[in-house]
Amino acid sequence: MRGTGGIRLASDDCATTVPGLYAAGDAATREPICGGFTGGGSHNAAWAISSGAWAGAGAARHARSLGDRASRRAVTPLGGAGLRPAGRPVDDHRAVVATVQREVLPYDKNYLRHGDALAGALATLDDTWRRVRASLRATGADVVRARQAAAMTAHARWMYTAALARTETRGMAKRLDFPDQDPAQHHRLTTGGLDEIWIRPEATGAAHGVASCSTEAPTASRS
Repeated sequence: MRGTGGIRLASDDCATTVPGLYAAGDAATREPICGGFTGGGSHNAAWAISSGAWAGAGAARHARSLGDRASRRAVTPLGGAGLRPAGRPVDDHRAVVATVQREVLPYDKNYLRHGDALAGALATLDDTWRRVRASLRATGADVVRARQAAAMTAHARWMYTAALARTETRGMAKRLDFPDQDPAQHHRLTTGGLDEIWIRPEATGAAHGVASCSTEAPTASRS
């Protein structure tokens, strides 16, 4: 999630809207400190160091707050895509990664953006997600790679959903079909969901962490 946007933070200790999950660095949204444009140094380096310390301390406090309950409580496994497919497990995580890369790496799709190209790429990614849900599964060391492939697919869909919703050019978000900045869109966009993606504007100056999330994925923010 390098650049603008990232996992939405719910508090100053870098907690997300998923209990027990903390985000830092490039994975976490840093729009509150840099807005819609960012780079590789300066406040970004400070953010990586600071958020790592805050998230680590927050996660430790959360773990301590559970006490002995952590070892005694019943747990329910989460995660479907890449772990527990709905159908017959026949897919290959390498094929999923290759498909996502074809839609997000080309500059004429993901940098010099146009609504027609974005819509076509998103349709392909939606189909890929349905395939991931139905059949992607791995064993051994490849379990991590399968989950990474699923995460890449999910993030790409959030990214293009937000890109289609921002019908203007602002900061690092460039739209060839909407080259001008629209004062009416002076707000962030929050997006989430898995099988069905939602997106909504967040009022300027709103406190972070107001958006709800699915049981399997934290809320993301896109400028």
